[in-house]
Amino acid sequence: MTARQVTLPVHNNAPNVGVQAESVHGDITVYFLPPGAGPEEKLRVGVNYLNGGMPHKAGELIYDVLMSGHTSSEAWFHWLLAVMSGRTLRQLSEEDIAKLSAARSRLPLHRQDVWADGLRVISRLLDALDSQQPELRRLVRNELTGLDPLLREKIVRHLQLFLSGPVEDEVWTISVADAKKAQCANGRPERVWRFFYPAPANPRARQPVSVATTGRDVALAVVTTAVVATAAGWLFWVVLTTGRVGPIVALLLSIGAGYLCSAHGVAWRFNVERRRAKDAVHRPPQQRKAAPSGGFANRVDRLFKQYAGRYVPEGIDRAEWLNLTAGIRRHLRDEIVEVYRETRVGDKEIAWLIRHRIGDLKTRWTNGTLWAYREQLRTPVRTRALVVLGGLVAAACWLLVIATALPQEPLTGVAATVVLFVAAWRAVRGWSRIVLDSRHFAADQAEYDQRMADSWAAHKRWKRKLASKPEDAEMAAWLDCDCRLLIEKAMAHYKLCPTDVIAYAVIEAPAKPYLKRGRVRNGPWRYGRYELLVFLLTPDGVRQLSAQLDFEQATFHNLRRANYRFEAVAAVRVAESDRHARTFELALVNGELTTVDVTEASTDKLQDGESPLTLSEAALDASGLTTTLHVLEGVAAEGKEWIQRERQRGRKREETFLSAMRDLLD
Repeated sequence: MTARQVTLPVHNNAPNVGVQAESVHGDITVYFLPPGAGPEEKLRVGVNYLNGGMPHKAGELIYDVLMSGHTSSEAWFHWLLAVMSGRTLRQLSEEDIAKLSAARSRLPLHRQDVWADGLRVISRLLDALDSQQPELRRLVRNELTGLDPLLREKIVRHLQLFLSGPVEDEVWTISVADAKKAQCANGRPERVWRFFYPAPANPRARQPVSVATTGRDVALAVVTTAVVATAAGWLFWVVLTTGRVGPIVALLLSIGAGYLCSAHGVAWRFNVERRRAKDAVHRPPQQRKAAPSGGFANRVDRLFKQYAGRYVPEGIDRAEWLNLTAGIRRHLRDEIVEVYRETRVGDKEIAWLIRHRIGDLKTRWTNGTLWAYREQLRTPVRTRALVVLGGLVAAACWLLVIATALPQEPLTGVAATVVLFVAAWRAVRGWSRIVLDSRHFAADQAEYDQRMADSWAAHKRWKRKLASKPEDAEMAAWLDCDCRLLIEKAMAHYKLCPTDVIAYAVIEAPAKPYLKRGRVRNGPWRYGRYELLVFLLTPDGVRQLSAQLDFEQATFHNLRRANYRFEAVAAVRVAESDRHARTFELALVNGELTTVDVTEASTDKLQDGESPLTLSEAALDASGLTTTLHVLEGVAAEGKEWIQRERQRGRKREETFLSAMRDLLD
């Protein structure tokens, strides 16, 4: 019975809420080949491509190494895996077989090293492909299980599709067992998220405003002070000539009182101005035009809203928290936008700093220090009293001095008094501003230094946390384990063993909205969520299993199954955009359509020296789309007859290949 009625489209039309974590690790060069690279470097990069699930590129690089004369067992081992990885025997091209034939004489025979052991196991697997001898199958299993674990994992990972016959069941059993062990190995649930975050940008903060006092201001203050001293000195001389002790004592007393008034007055004024400035920061912001959508400022806005909504202190309503901290959050947001706008730093690279700022805001709220500045900047009563008292005493004393001097020298005394008060007013204002500017700058500098020290400490903690991010090869290996286990789940559901399956294919596509993605230089995107499609071709038709994979937790969700005859497949298409984004479509004759966005545009987030075409090929190689098309396009074109015709078409090629391989490896 067919089950076309349960065929479900897996194209996710949910609105894309934006990537919340994204990284392009441009400093990681596992797939970067410098100009003029030698054989060792090419081999290293080729092996990296193979470990990353991109065998086509790996095969090209390693073959160049072999043809240059570097015929180590390691190079041969990895090249053979690259040629056969993710392919069936019938998918080998004439060029592949020609390369094998041309390379036969170059293989170093009878070497005794771990890679040669791997080559011998591959040879034994090929010998056992069509064998029905239980002894040979047991021998293959024993040799495979006794092989170095790293090499065994490579063989069972890359030769799954290539092997057929009874040996396929043996290898598949080992493969599934290894996948179950390795699926969450090396702390996968705790480490995967780190791959999606970029290296944190260095912390920045708004620099303190430099002292506004100029040389002209200082010169003017000095000149006015000299004028005050001259006028006061003349009045003192007149009072001194009278011989009266009271005015002389009052004049001397006015100097001390004036100093107390000025010194404590500056402190009072400093506290008032600084508290007023901090109140302005904490005050709810005025409504203003939103930042342009998609711009840097708009993305920073979203991050502030996201983290402010996440870090809500206990005991306060979320809406109240957001309302009471709106002003200071706006101030912090404006600072971030200002200091990073022209630096070409992305919002994801400073997300850690925004999170740190909001976390610090929550901490100060919780421990009651958010508004502590109000108490710290409250001028003591003693200080205010000294200012008032000093001013009154100084004024009284100068009145007595002037009253004494004017009768002695009326005209000159009036002129000296006017000059004294005008110059004193300018001098006090000038020196006050100079001192206040200096104190404000010192306070701002102290706050800046403290904030930067805290930020660098947070930066160090975040870098230490990201230091254990997985390598790209680990991400690919974990994904391969997920695919193997999903295939096993499909086989178990349909009660199939590997020899019951003519061919299978898996498509690995991002499940939108995936929220997290990351890649290394020249590597394919890795995602936080995948849409996996498994196609099993059996003599009775196609068995399809779709599932969403939570890559961080290694769990499958929303499993959907479908069965249909070969004749039910109407068309298989892949649409490629100008930016190399690919969409897979499988249409059934009843009109149902399965659509999957397999690869994204390769022109997005390019690093220096990266090629869109190279990235597109890497993404295609890693997606499994090529094998899927080979399997399904034949079914769509020929129906059930494809099975028999494909076997006939491939028989001669299989014989040629096996002959070449046995000559090569024996």
